[in-house]
Amino acid sequence: MDTAAHWRAPAVILGVAALAPLAAGFALGWANWVTVPVMLVALGIAGLVVKQVLFHREQRELRAEVARERAKPAPEPAPHAEHHVPAIPVDSAEPYYRFILACTVCWQPSAGLPQHGNLRGLAVHSILERARSVTVTGSPTEAEVVQTRLAAELGAMAPDRSGQIIAWAENVGLTVPDEDARRLDRLTELRKEKQVRHHEQELEQRTRAYLADEILTDPGTAVVWWLARHPEQVREAADLIPTFARITAAVTKTEIAPQYAERLDERPTLSAVGWPRIGGPSEEDRRSLPVSDAPDQPLWPRGNRDHGDFDEPEDSTSAR
Repeated sequence: MDTAAHWRAPAVILGVAALAPLAAGFALGWANWVTVPVMLVALGIAGLVVKQVLFHREQRELRAEVARERAKPAPEPAPHAEHHVPAIPVDSAEPYYRFILACTVCWQPSAGLPQHGNLRGLAVHSILERARSVTVTGSPTEAEVVQTRLAAELGAMAPDRSGQIIAWAENVGLTVPDEDARRLDRLTELRKEKQVRHHEQELEQRTRAYLADEILTDPGTAVVWWLARHPEQVREAADLIPTFARITAAVTKTEIAPQYAERLDERPTLSAVGWPRIGGPSEEDRRSLPVSDAPDQPLWPRGNRDHGDFDEPEDSTSAR
């Protein structure tokens, strides 16, 4: 649209807004102080109308231009060469373990530069350099994650180091050899087991240090520690004082205190862990046993000859 046609409608609107108050004032006999304000108001309203008209016209032209751009046929992609790479080893983050890269290398020669004698080798070398920069930071145990990153990196069309070609890769695949995968699984299990054992040993060392440095320093501390864990076993704790004295002396590598050494031979009335008392019957137990009329008759049955548990005869002559 030319300039005259573009401004024709705004000029008509402004002209009508300026002339209409003058004609109305002349016909109705308005004074100048009435006609001039009415003209100014009319011109202001006309300016707003012209602004809206120009805005809608501009939007209409933009939509028409976008429609024309969409109607144009899409440009055909520039021709490029391809070469399938079946398997190439690339380094990983783990020494002695490598990925196997498979992809389709694509390239286009750059315009205005002298052509290389082996564009395919140049493209493959460029892709391998870009691939190694990604795989060298990836663990072989995370091949799928590394493959995703590698596909995104190699899919970008980028010039090589010399600038003679633009190379990229499609159908990117990344694997680890089966033997290496089995070794890596084994190493992973060993690392987990080592970590568990390390924590177990650390816990054991802390427990030993806690007992040796804080608990088994003297019998009194050991008894207090026992009562804190078994508050209801006061009598048993008292019976265990000689035992704790012997243990603390062994831990601290000192002699047993004399007041505890005298009690070591005393038999406790009750074991602290609830074990039955081992020993012969007491005097009270003997008195409570029933007394037989035949003093020579034992209070228990004779042994079984089959087991070799029987009494010897009093007189070998009578036995014969």
